[in-house]
Amino acid sequence: MPNSVRWLESTLRRISVGKRMAIAALTLVVPMTALITVSVSVLQHQERELHHTIDEAVNLLVPLATLEYDLQRALTDALSAETGEPVPDYGGLTLSIDRLFSELSSAAPEPDMDADMIAQAQQAWRLARPTIEGIVEQARPLQLSGERPSYGVVRQQLTTAIQDLEQVRMHLASAVKRQAAEASQTQQRQLHLLILAWVATLIAAFLLFSLIVYSIVRPARDLGRAIERLGSGDLSVRVDGGARDELGAVARYLDTMTQRFAIWKSVLEDAAHQDALTRLPNRRAILATLEAALTVAQEQQGVVSVMMIDVDRFKQINDRFGHAAGDRALVWLADTLRGLLRSEDILGRYAGDEFLAVLPGTPHDEALRIAERLCRGASHASRDDPAKPSVTIGVASTGSGAQNAEALLEAADRALFQGKRAGRGQVVPG
Repeated sequence: MPNSVRWLESTLRRISVGKRMAIAALTLVVPMTALITVSVSVLQHQERELHHTIDEAVNLLVPLATLEYDLQRALTDALSAETGEPVPDYGGLTLSIDRLFSELSSAAPEPDMDADMIAQAQQAWRLARPTIEGIVEQARPLQLSGERPSYGVVRQQLTTAIQDLEQVRMHLASAVKRQAAEASQTQQRQLHLLILAWVATLIAAFLLFSLIVYSIVRPARDLGRAIERLGSGDLSVRVDGGARDELGAVARYLDTMTQRFAIWKSVLEDAAHQDALTRLPNRRAILATLEAALTVAQEQQGVVSVMMIDVDRFKQINDRFGHAAGDRALVWLADTLRGLLRSEDILGRYAGDEFLAVLPGTPHDEALRIAERLCRGASHASRDDPAKPSVTIGVASTGSGAQNAEALLEAADRALFQGKRAGRGQVVPG
């Protein structure tokens, strides 16, 4: 996991789980609310811009289109005087167009409106306006006097005026199209930015939400795995309890409970497999050791020897010096024998005043030599201190006929019994 993610997770785990869940909800609700608000605002702005563009197009083109239509109708009808219809209000339309260009000139320039096209349209209107004024001036006196103008002259003037108006309309239409195109591009850019904002915000919200959820799920998963390992008997499991949240507290409680349970288990195992007085393996443990040694010997075609060791004059020591002295004698003898044995040999307390030594991979002759060393060491100390006993040892090996634990122990016990009957303080082979 990257260090930055670990740091963020560690920072988040300083906050309680409940607050983190609230933050996770806010990371989804707040960005979505903000995006919806911004999106509505952008769409409303685009709608207003569209209406503004349409209004400008109407204000710019309708008067010109109306004037051009009237001129076209006049041209078709060979002036209204020949049809008996009233003369169109060319003057009013001309003034409307004048006001429109005046407003465009005095107002602040539109960002989407092409100023060059407006200038070209205004120049074309300046050229068309005298022709239209001439038509108006001719139509008035003719209408008042009742005279009919020359059809050829009127036709020429109307055609010139229509062409000039077409130029004005074309320039204005180009300006409006340019404005509409730029407004459309602006709207597209805004929509693209809005989409990018949606994507970026959703990704950021998802990442933050995922990190918050991960800061809850990962320690919970670690706790679950630790509990599974504890259930299988693994007391070495430890969980990171450095966080300040509820899961960190649970991890600390679990570690404390595991450590205490390991101590209790060790105490119970010691009580079940260790002699409380001599701190040697008890009968159950030493017999299990013997079985394991025999299994290995059978697999490797090796040999195992045992020594059945009996404490001489133990009852006399108890009667003469007391039971406390008897306990001290057993402790002293256990320490002495353990010091004289090899590191691979295992010594255990087999019964009240009997010890059993298991010698893996030791032939019968070598086991007898080791037993002699033990017997001499104990006898030498007992001569100087009557509270320290000597020992009698019976030795048996798998190579001498016994192949299982029961037969091996029986052979060693028979040899020990013979040594007791022969006078104690000696080694007897089985």
